[in-house]
Amino acid sequence: MTEITRKTSVNLILQEHPELTDFMMDLGLCGCGHDSSLRWTVERVASEKGLDPDQLVEELRKRTSS
Repeated sequence: MTEITRKTSVNLILQEHPELTDFMMDLGLCGCGHDSSLRWTVERVASEKGLDPDQLVEELRKRTSS
């Protein structure tokens, strides 16, 4: 599995961690496969949604470690 960083794409995260789909959809990402935001990095998602990228990375990592 790829370590989630600010530069990790949403698409890769959802491929490797499908359990994050609902969380990512709550951020406003479609997740339907043809959405251009799937190519965005975590950093861009955070910027577009007014979130701190480091906090988003931390939250994603926390949600994948169980």
